Amino acid sequence: KFPLPRTIWDGEETSYCFKEKSRSVLREWYAHNPYPSPREKRELAEATGLTTTQVSNWFKNRR
Repeated sequence: KFPLPRTIWDGEETSYCFKEKSRSVLREWYAHNPYPSPREKRELAEATGLTTTQVSNWFKNRR
């Protein structure tokens, strides 16, 4: 990706709500299946330590 223009991004480091490990699990899953089933979302929530709502929202925002 190209860097955002200074009018949008001031160069400060981006902060994330989820830990890198959780994000990497979700990104890996998304690469293979951007539409996980409710059961898969529950499994992802357990694997990442997030709630199923957080997992669902992450996928919605990513799409």
